[in-house]
Amino acid sequence: MKRLELEEIRSRKGPLIIATGFSVGWSLFFFNVYSAMFLTLSAVVWIYYYLSKLTLKNLTIDRSVDRERLFPGETLTLVHNIQRVPFISLSLTVIPVIRAEREYAAPRESSISLSSTEDSRVESKVVFRRRGEKDLSRLVVACRDPLGLFSHSATYCTPQSVLVLPKVMDLETFPLRLRELLPGRESDFRLMEDPVDFKGIKEYERESLNRIHWNASAKLGKLMSKEFGYTAVSKTVLYLDLNLSREVFARDVWERIRIDYEEIAVQLALGLIRLSYKSGGSIRLVSVGEEVLRLSDRGRDWIDFAEALSDTKGVDHGFQLNEIIEDDLEQFDPSTTVVLISLYLGEEILPQLLRARSHASRVVVLIIPFSPREPWMKRNVSYQMLPKTIDELKKRAAFLEEEQIIVRVVGDDQSIQEVLLDL
Repeated sequence: MKRLELEEIRSRKGPLIIATGFSVGWSLFFFNVYSAMFLTLSAVVWIYYYLSKLTLKNLTIDRSVDRERLFPGETLTLVHNIQRVPFISLSLTVIPVIRAEREYAAPRESSISLSSTEDSRVESKVVFRRRGEKDLSRLVVACRDPLGLFSHSATYCTPQSVLVLPKVMDLETFPLRLRELLPGRESDFRLMEDPVDFKGIKEYERESLNRIHWNASAKLGKLMSKEFGYTAVSKTVLYLDLNLSREVFARDVWERIRIDYEEIAVQLALGLIRLSYKSGGSIRLVSVGEEVLRLSDRGRDWIDFAEALSDTKGVDHGFQLNEIIEDDLEQFDPSTTVVLISLYLGEEILPQLLRARSHASRVVVLIIPFSPREPWMKRNVSYQMLPKTIDELKKRAAFLEEEQIIVRVVGDDQSIQEVLLDL
């Protein structure tokens, strides 16, 4: 729980000044019982004005959130506790202010009656649709008098944020070319698992029937499968390209497309990372965006990758993927699978792909120029027109595949899962 401090307070009293001026002018020209009544009422309202402003400036507000990490679509609950104040009761409107770079999030404002006898509790719920760090620092507390003659607005603040992790794309398979042997284990590169190294059981996930542990399934009342150790691990270097290529001609159009592509590419990259962890592989991530982010899986869980990717973004003029790959060529070896995810690649990257293949076992290129179809949606007729440079690269795919350079352009009538199964 965090204590909020007053940042600023603003007041609007124009109608009150006008009403007071009218009462004073009336009393100067026509002093009678009605003008005296209006003068008294104006004095009471001014006293209430200063008392309410003083109260609003000295509120004690504590805030708590139910989590610091969440995924898009999950509900975040903010709770603000406002301590009671002596001698006065106020009708307040409480508005949490949330700043999010990639989306607009506005919790509902809450109306409460702040009394002198008990504390007030305000609960707000908000759902985020996009990844990134969300600023929860500010809270606006407003009040106005019943006659509408004045109003106050106080902003309270203390640094606080939550991190919305990217969605994880559900992937079942991905082609990893070779395995790196583990010391002291036998392997013929056909299987990664060692059937004599029984590690335990896990919940069944659409595996072959001979993997089911029937005794454990009967005891637990649900299907459980056997989990084995590994004789070898796959080695993958994953390049996530979030920047706009120099080959792009109509930059104004592709700059807008790139924003939506970022979300899809990050979800796909995280899905591949989680799949590598589930299969016991080794993966290294190179994210090419506003900065070049390099992460290995040594000492990390896949959630650590999710946290790193939650606030990663690309730029329209930044690092180029082909230059980054050129610098990394010496790090590849014959047991490495190189995977590239990009929005727009043309023939300019061909020399780097060929050189990467000469060092590594396989190169897989996934180009996502348009929003792909969701797996649960029906296939529609595609009207997409690929840019000439991407179309030329696609035409070379058959030749490149003979060299273990697999290029796939995901169409708007395809799902990414379908394209990966085709691999």
